[in-house]
Amino acid sequence: MVPLEPQQKVLVSEDFLSTDHGEIGCENCHGGDPDSNQKALAHEQMDPNPSINNPQEACGECHEEIVATATDSLHATLATFPAVLKRRANMDKWAHVDEARQNHCASCHTSCGGCHVSRPPSAQKGFVNGHVFQKHSDPLNQCTACHGSRVGNEFYGMRGQGDVHAAKAGMDCVSCHTADEMHAAAPEQAVSRYELKEMPACTDCHKNLRVGSVREHTIHNDKVQCQVCHSQTYVNCYSCHVGKDSEGIAFFQNQREVESMKIGRNTDKKAPNAGYRYMLVRHVPADPEMFDFYGKEGFTNFANTPNWKRTSPHNIQRRTWQAANCNHCHGNRNLFLAESDLLDYEKEANRKVAVAYERIPKKMIKTERVRVDTSRVRAGMVVSAHWLHSNLQEKNLVVIDARSAAAYQKVHIDGAIHFDPLASGLRSGADAEKPYTLALHSRVVEIFGSLGIAADDSIVVYDQNGSVAAALIAVLEWAGATQVSYLNGGIEGWHHAGFHTSSQSSTRTARLFGGKEQPSWIEDSSSVARLSEMRNTVVLDSRMIDRYQGMTKHEKAERAGAIPGAVNVPFGALYMDNGFLKPPRQLLWMLKTYGITPDKTVITTCDTGVAAADAFFILRYLGFSDVRVHDEAWVNWSRTR
Repeated sequence: MVPLEPQQKVLVSEDFLSTDHGEIGCENCHGGDPDSNQKALAHEQMDPNPSINNPQEACGECHEEIVATATDSLHATLATFPAVLKRRANMDKWAHVDEARQNHCASCHTSCGGCHVSRPPSAQKGFVNGHVFQKHSDPLNQCTACHGSRVGNEFYGMRGQGDVHAAKAGMDCVSCHTADEMHAAAPEQAVSRYELKEMPACTDCHKNLRVGSVREHTIHNDKVQCQVCHSQTYVNCYSCHVGKDSEGIAFFQNQREVESMKIGRNTDKKAPNAGYRYMLVRHVPADPEMFDFYGKEGFTNFANTPNWKRTSPHNIQRRTWQAANCNHCHGNRNLFLAESDLLDYEKEANRKVAVAYERIPKKMIKTERVRVDTSRVRAGMVVSAHWLHSNLQEKNLVVIDARSAAAYQKVHIDGAIHFDPLASGLRSGADAEKPYTLALHSRVVEIFGSLGIAADDSIVVYDQNGSVAAALIAVLEWAGATQVSYLNGGIEGWHHAGFHTSSQSSTRTARLFGGKEQPSWIEDSSSVARLSEMRNTVVLDSRMIDRYQGMTKHEKAERAGAIPGAVNVPFGALYMDNGFLKPPRQLLWMLKTYGITPDKTVITTCDTGVAAADAFFILRYLGFSDVRVHDEAWVNWSRTR
C-alpha cells in the first residue's frame, strides 16, 4: 500500500474550497458547531465518519438514488460473510461465531467516503487528496489499500506478471468495476459476490467471441471460464485461526499460503455470466476450528458449503503458459482439483468441485509444439530441500539464512549461518551520495570473509520469498564465489518437506574469501544509456507495474518513471510466492513473450539494485550468457538523467 505522510492524512487542501462539496458548510455533513471559537465546543457531536454512521443524511440529500442502494452494497455490509458462516455454523453456537466474525471479519467494510475522499478506517484512514472528492476511486490509495494482499499484488505484479489491462491498456479498477456494481444492493442471502447481476463480465468488452477469428474461443466458449486460459497462478491460503493476544488485540494467522492454479467443476451455473462447466477455484482459509478461541464446535456443518471457491484472478494475460499448448491443460491432472488435493476435513464440502480423472479433457493428438531450448540452463544454481538435506554434512557446504535476525532466531535450517544483506554494509546507505549502490569489492569480500565464507565453498542461500536470497547470490557471484545455489522454496519449502529446524545460532571462523571480481557484470547509468540504444540489448525493469508506469515512486527517487525503452517484467513474474521457481521451460517461454531471449545482452534494473540483482540471478540460472546489473538503478538515474 502506498504510504501517506501524517500531514497528508489530515490537512484539507485549499483546492477543496472551490469544489461543489467545499461550498457546503462542514457541519452539514459532520455536525458540530461552526459558530464556536472554542475547539471543544466546536467539535461537540462532530462525526468524523458521517458516510459510515449516517449516510442517508450526509450523502443522501444530494445523492439520494445512489445512497438508497449503496448502503446495502457488499462494500457497506459484507453481507456474504454471515451468510456463508451460517451455512457452516452450528447455530446453537452462533453467538460465538458471530462474535468472532465481528472482531476479525467485519472491519474491512467501507462507505461513500472510503471510496471517494479518504482511505477506509481499516486501511489507515487519511485524505487521499486533501478532502477533495473524486468521482473515480484511487486504485492505489483506496481500492488496493484494502484489496492489496491478493488483488493488488496480482494486478500490479507483486505476484505474477501483473494484469495486461494495467500494463498495456493503463486501466484501473473502475474501468471494469463501475459505479453500477459498486452501488448495487446485494441480493438477499447472497453467499458470493458473483450473485450480483451487476458484476462485470469479460464479454462486456470482448464481444462476439463465438464468431471471432480465434478458434479456441469458439471451441471453449460456454465450456470454461475465460480466466482458465488467461489467468496466471494465484495465492491459496490455508487454515486461518483467530484470537486475541494478552492485551486483547484481535489477530489472525494463516497456516500456509501457496501459489498455484486449480480448475474445478462449476457448481453454480445459475449465477450471472457463469454457465460454463469448468472454473478456476481458490482455496479460502476456512477451517472447522478457525473460531475455536471463542467457543468449540462452531462449525459442525462445515461440509455444507465448499471452501474451494470460484475465483477470477486479477492477473489476466493474453498469452499464458496453459494456453500456449492444448496439452498444458488437456490431460494435465495437476491442473485440475483432485480429491487428493483436499484436506481430510474438507473432502465432503468440496466433493462436487473436484474433477474426477475421467472428467479431465483428454490429451490432444495433434497440437502445436512450444519450442523452448533449455539446454543452457545452469541447473546447479537451484537446489531442492531434499538435495540440501542429503548434503548438509558436506565439509565445504555453507548454508546462509538471508532473512531478518528475528526470523532467523525463531527458527532456521540446522547449521545455517545468518546474514541479512539488506543490513550488512554491502550497499551504501539511503543518504549516501549514490544511495544503495554496491560497496567496493575489497569491502564486500572482507564482509564475506568475516562470516567464514570462501569463494570456493559450496554455498546455498535461502530466505522467505526469494527477493533477498537471489540478490545475495548475485553479489556473491560478482565478488567471485564459484558454487552458489538458491534453495527452491526457501524456508517454507524446507518446512513443507518435513525436515528438522533449529533455533540454535551457528557461526563460522573468519577466513580469507579470496574471490575475483566480475566487473563486466555491473553497469552504471551512463553505460546503460549508451547500451540501451544498441539493437541487441534489452533493459529489463523488474519493478511492479505502478512504479514502472510512474504512478508511485521510491522515496529517494527525484521523480517517478522508467528508463526509456525498458521492458517491464515485474519481480513476481520471476519468483512464485514463498520463493518457489516455475520450471525453466515455462520461465524461458514467458521471457520470450517480452522479447527477452538468451542471445541478447540483458541489463536488469529496478529502484535500488536489489530487485535488479534478483532478475540477474534468474537470467543467469536460465543460461543467458550476457547479463548485467544496473547497480545505480532508478533512484540514481532519476537524479542525474
